[in-house]
Order: sequence, then structure tokens, then C-alpha cells
Amino acid sequence: MKKRSASADRICAVAVGHFSEHGYDGSSLSDIAELAGMRKASLYSHFDSKDDLFLAVFADALLEEHSFMQQCFDDEAALQQVPQQAGALYCDRMAQRYGQSPHARFLLRTVYLPPQVLRDHITGAYRALLDQLERHYAASLVHAAPWLTQPRLALYVQAYLGIIDSMQVELIYADGAALQQRHAALWQILSDSLATAAQQQA
Repeated sequence: MKKRSASADRICAVAVGHFSEHGYDGSSLSDIAELAGMRKASLYSHFDSKDDLFLAVFADALLEEHSFMQQCFDDEAALQQVPQQAGALYCDRMAQRYGQSPHARFLLRTVYLPPQVLRDHITGAYRALLDQLERHYAASLVHAAPWLTQPRLALYVQAYLGIIDSMQVELIYADGAALQQRHAALWQILSDSLATAAQQQA
């Protein structure tokens, strides 16, 4: 990524919260410039258009999510794992991160409700993020359950992604209690299946 100026970084720092709250269509470059302490004309010296700024903020959000994901799975790798705990840290930390990080809120709201003009770019970039999540979870599960066959591994990976997707929807549209109930129910089903598979190998 091209190194940005301090002023461009400041614009992105305020824009992420503004875009997250108002969405693409409801956001104003004039408001963002004011929040950044500059005139709109000065903002245009750093970003050519609203699309240009929105994609810069989206790229920042993706980088932060990649870093967060990597940290979760690195922390998990340092623990003694059973198959049922693979991928658990990422899920467990997701809700807190959503509440604390404007980049996390911006990312989820953007990928679930992308501006039409930028849909293809956003969808493709987010698919790459999900591909990375698949690889992380598969590696974690293989480490904990090396006896899993490839078809069963692929099945569990898709189930895990389904849990992630469900949690993300709940974060955007529901309250904390609904999120916890959905997470607990789906995780219990996945855990029970993995525990049964482990017992069959014993």
C-alpha cells in the first residue's frame, strides 16, 4: 500500500466512523473534511472522490481484520487444543471487537450492505478475507484433529464459516443477548459433532 501523508491518515481516521454511522450514501465529504479540521478542497488534494476515500478506509479495515484474525489464531496455537476449541478465540473476541473498533463496524456494515457502485470490489476483497479465515480454521482443526478426513474437514470448515456469518449478522441487526444465544446454540452443535468424531477415533 502506498504510504499516506499524516493528513490523509487523519481523514481516514475520521471517515471510518462517519461511513460506519451514515453509510456510503448518507456520508458527506464536507462533513468528513470538517471533522478532520480542513476544508473540502484540502480533502480533495488527498483523495480524488468519495469512492477513492471509501476504498482507502475499506482497505484499512481489511488490514485491521487480517491482523486481528492472525492474532486470534496465533494465540490459539499457543494453547493445548481439543477439536471443539478450534477457532473459538476468534468467535469469542468478535463481539467485543465490534463494540470497540470503528473499523470492525465499518467492515461488516460495508460487506453486508455495499454501495452498488463498489459492490464488485468489496465482494472480491472480502472473499479473500474469508478464504484466509478458512485456511486459519482448517489449520487449527487439523492440528487438533489430524485424523480428520479431507471431506469431513471441508464440512467442518463450512459449518464454522456459517457460525461466523450468523454472528456477524447478529452483530449488525440484533442485541447482545440474541448474539450469545445464537453463538452458543450453533457452537454446541459443532462441538458435539467434533466430540463424537473424536470418540470414534479413540
